[in-house]
Amino acid sequence: MSEVKTKRLILGITGGIASGKSTVMRALARAGIPTVSSDVLAHQAIFKATSVHRRILRRYGRGILRSSGQISRRTLGHIVFRDPAERRWLERQVHPVVIRTLKQFIRAHHGIVALDIPLLFEARLQNLVDKVIVVYSSRELQIKRLRRRDGLSRQNALQRIAAQIPLGAKRRHADIVLDNRGTPPALRSQIRRLLKDLNRT
Repeated sequence: MSEVKTKRLILGITGGIASGKSTVMRALARAGIPTVSSDVLAHQAIFKATSVHRRILRRYGRGILRSSGQISRRTLGHIVFRDPAERRWLERQVHPVVIRTLKQFIRAHHGIVALDIPLLFEARLQNLVDKVIVVYSSRELQIKRLRRRDGLSRQNALQRIAAQIPLGAKRRHADIVLDNRGTPPALRSQIRRLLKDLNRT
């Protein structure tokens, strides 16, 4: 895929869990666009010795730790995806750290940058980006990918999907939609068209 021209444009890549955002982000990175994942930043925020890590331990106890002393994201996920109040509490701890780091990333780069923000609408971060790109998929494909990727039961996969705004609603508020209900080559074709459009603007 060809590189895009340098200009100031912040892309917000969002969608649903297991809808294909990471595939899109990898393609944009290969095209020379600086990329950052808010999920990665969220994982870093709960690393051992951070203030968020300490607050989580005070709330849930050391039973959520792996032998390394790091928090088990799987164990933590089972807690917060069963209880919306606990999920909201965790988001209040993690989101400010992630948002601050996203803003630092934007300031550190010129031209086009791509931010992978699964909860862009849920966290009301639309004002952080210039264009919202929604990676769209069907719920059944999301379930299939989640179960294969994370080893989840169907019920646990549905809990994670239900924790986000429905993809159909996100699609209606997108500037650009990449439809990932088809084959990988079909998605790659859409990404190539996106890169061409970015070159023209």
